[in-house]
Amino acid sequence: MQKLKKDRFNVSIMIAIAATILVPSNPEQGDIILRYKYGFPFSYITILQRETTSKWFGTNFFTGNMGLAINPLPFLFNTLIIYFIILYLRKIFSKNS
Repeated sequence: MQKLKKDRFNVSIMIAIAATILVPSNPEQGDIILRYKYGFPFSYITILQRETTSKWFGTNFFTGNMGLAINPLPFLFNTLIIYFIILYLRKIFSKNS
């Protein structure tokens, strides 16, 4: 197994964070509240709202919300998936060069 390359892993962290901010969420209806889930491909941030607001992360996060749940394990999975995609793409492009 190849050692984790720090620079590629840092890039994958930045891409995972950017995906959280740039990929909008559709609200999921709960009992009384709406759930906005963020993170790609696995959601790791859930913001709870009473009424429909914007589907974008920044608006929901900074304009007040009923609750916020952050689960770091799916974020780690997202980062590792992106890391291995970067390694695979690098291998493909280095063969073609």
